[in-house]
Order: sequence, then structure tokens, then C-alpha cells
Amino acid sequence: MDITPTSYTTQPATGWAIASMGVIPIASTDPQTNAVTVLGTTVLLRATPTGFAWSTSDGTEITTSGANAGDGSGAQPLTFERREHRAELTLTTTWTGHYSLNGGATWAEAPGTATTTSASTSIHIFNPRVQLVDCDTTGDCSTGSTPGQQTSTLTDPDGDGIDNHLIPDHAIDAYLDARANGHKWSSRERKSAVQ
Repeated sequence: MDITPTSYTTQPATGWAIASMGVIPIASTDPQTNAVTVLGTTVLLRATPTGFAWSTSDGTEITTSGANAGDGSGAQPLTFERREHRAELTLTTTWTGHYSLNGGATWAEAPGTATTTSASTSIHIFNPRVQLVDCDTTGDCSTGSTPGQQTSTLTDPDGDGIDNHLIPDHAIDAYLDARANGHKWSSRERKSAVQ
């Protein structure tokens, strides 16, 4: 039986997260079934997900069962390394099998387990720091503001007018390096990231 890798979501599903708060990954617990014919007898096969191993490209891992499934109640968050970066989230699911010779009225356990690996999800990780400012979120400052002046926000910590999580994965390292060195990021994709 071919098993389709598990579908999953993250809460929040914004494409970004705060490192220390992380995301709550939630996997589908739906079993998969398939009917095959063996020596003229219809055999119903069922694969049920029983374990979920979540890992990130920066090395954090958690293993869950039903707690991180369905509605996410009681779910365990997956946190990230405390720096701004892009991380890949990957899910490996362990499946147990059963088979039925009477159309699903009764099931017998199949020996062994199977694993599938779901497609990775890219998440931009922010590590905000508390700082006192004299400006509100619209850029109005008590000490006066320059027209068009950008203020920093959670998703635009350098105040350059670009929400960092909107930069494509292949360009994020160049963007963060340019920002760390006090340069303006220049790329054909800058215009679409600003809009």
C-alpha cells in the first residue's frame, strides 16, 4: 500500500514565528485505506498515523502523538534558535497497519510499521528585543518624524519598509547579510517585497 505523506498546518499560520514562542504544528490523524485483491479475495488495508517526529533545519525536534493533531488542544510548541533566520519544518510520520477480510467489520494487525516524510514548510523566525521608542506604529514620533520615515516593527525590525518574512527563501541570506553590514538590500525582488 502506498501511503500519502501526512498533511499538516502550523498555528499561527502566518509564515513567520517568534523564536521563543515557536509554532504549534498540527498533523492530520486521518487513516488511509486501500482495497486490493489477493488470490481472488478483496483485502481492505488501513494505515493509521501513530507518531509524529517534527524537526527543523536549526536542530530543534519534538515527537508527538495525538496531542499535536486535530484542533491542537494541549499541543506542544516547536521553538527555534534565538536569532533571525529562515528555518525549514519537516514532519516524519510513523504508521501502523491493519487489514480486513470482511469489508472492515473486523481488523487484524499487520506486522511492522511504515514511515513517510511530508514536504517541508519554510518559516521566517524573528527574535525581537524590547526597546523604548517614542513613535507609534504609524510612524508618528513625539520628537517629530520625517515624512516617509519608516519605523521598525516586529516583522520589519530594521524599518526598511520590507516585512522580512516576505523575502523569498533563496534571497533571505543575502538580505540579512546586507542588513547586518549596514547596506541596503538590492535585488530585482526588492520591489515585490516592499509592495
